[in-house]
Amino acid sequence: MIPPIIVGVATLGGFAIMHFLPAPSPINVCLKAHDVDTFNVHSRIEIDVDGKRKLLPGNVGLQEKQGKECLHVMHTDEMGDMIHIQFVRPIRLTMDDFMKIYSPDNKTITVVDNSTGNPIFENLTLSEYNVNYSYFSSTGYTPITNLTHSPPFTDTFLAKISIHSR
Repeated sequence: MIPPIIVGVATLGGFAIMHFLPAPSPINVCLKAHDVDTFNVHSRIEIDVDGKRKLLPGNVGLQEKQGKECLHVMHTDEMGDMIHIQFVRPIRLTMDDFMKIYSPDNKTITVVDNSTGNPIFENLTLSEYNVNYSYFSSTGYTPITNLTHSPPFTDTFLAKISIHSR
């Protein structure tokens, strides 16, 4: 009689903990290792600054957290326009999630000018620019007016961030 009671109390306790202490958002999770999780998506994000093509740096999603290196679920593996999403299960991430990782302070971003073959890193203060987001659909680029409602990242997802000086 005691073992079923213990199991019942443990199960009830587990449900109570999950209800009152939900799991952290996937964008706040640090990966234990790279390229070992079962869910992997590679999406593209093009960046234009005043009409000139720029690239994402190779360290997007790599930050220090509590004194240790943290590779986020959404990150770049190298300089370019490709982002890598990896997790233990399928998840739905949007441009809003990407921007929370790319610009944690919501004030600055780093882009790379590689037009000469010699990468030049540029830090942009977002308040000095008009920023527009869009994604490629069957009708061309479709504006994203609310980042939380953008389509989820998939292997065929192509987004564009257009940045214009004020």
